[in-house]
Amino acid sequence: MIYAKVDKEGREEIKKALKTAQKAKWYRRVKAIDLSSKGEAVSKIAEIFDLNENTVRGYIKRYNAGGLAGLKPNQGQGRKATIELSKEELSEILERSPSQFEKLESGARNWNQALMKKYLKQYHQLEVSQSMISDTFKRLGIPWNRAKKK
Repeated sequence: MIYAKVDKEGREEIKKALKTAQKAKWYRRVKAIDLSSKGEAVSKIAEIFDLNENTVRGYIKRYNAGGLAGLKPNQGQGRKATIELSKEELSEILERSPSQFEKLESGARNWNQALMKKYLKQYHQLEVSQSMISDTFKRLGIPWNRAKKK
């Protein structure tokens, strides 16, 4: 059985957090910790709040590791990086072979999204996903098709 480990100071923190909670999700997390610290079973807490038992266990583990601060939901990293290169700049890059770029350390003759991702990181300090590359090429009207033998 896993239970939240709450000391005297933690108990006061929890009481204050329950009184001042403005969002239902935060209240639910804190109340789950409160109930667990009083010896309530994970299965019972999950049933009360209509949550998966693993979710409740996750709350307890995060609280035990970092207190109320560890229980707060993880926020996103902000807006995703976008590729600020123009259609002409990207077309110019695609006309060259990836093997012509030393930092890529590739003998490849054709581009793929993984190589483009590596290129953007090495030469433009852009950390983007492959789906962002695909979306950018579609938006700019640059065809990204399989290489064809001629």
